[in-house]
Amino acid sequence: MEVVRRVYEAVERGDRAAVLDLYAPDLEVDGSRTPLTRMVGEEVKGHEGLKTFFRERAEAWDEIEDRCEELIDAGEHVIAIVTISGRGRSTGINVETQMAGVWTVDKGKITRVVWFTTREDALEAAGLSE
Repeated sequence: MEVVRRVYEAVERGDRAAVLDLYAPDLEVDGSRTPLTRMVGEEVKGHEGLKTFFRERAEAWDEIEDRCEELIDAGEHVIAIVTISGRGRSTGINVETQMAGVWTVDKGKITRVVWFTTREDALEAAGLSE
């Protein structure tokens, strides 16, 4: 859980180099299960994909913030409950939503993150139920 916590601490500081360092070079991020793929990315692969995602996200949003509300130990996974809020650059519309990510960490590096629209879907995907 500590690696995922460090990602959000680095994001809060705006330290993209530290964020990249916490991800494996062959990482995969899957946001296809969410309706807000502009906020989380539909599919990101590798460090170059993550850099592109950061750039495109900054271009699309005047302001954007990720707040990690809760981390759940799910055995071989970590579930992060995250509130994402932002103001669209072209629309000026404020958006806020909560999503849940199932994070896979191997040898101290994040290898995969799959985003879901609900906490329940993430728990189910990680083999947990409330």
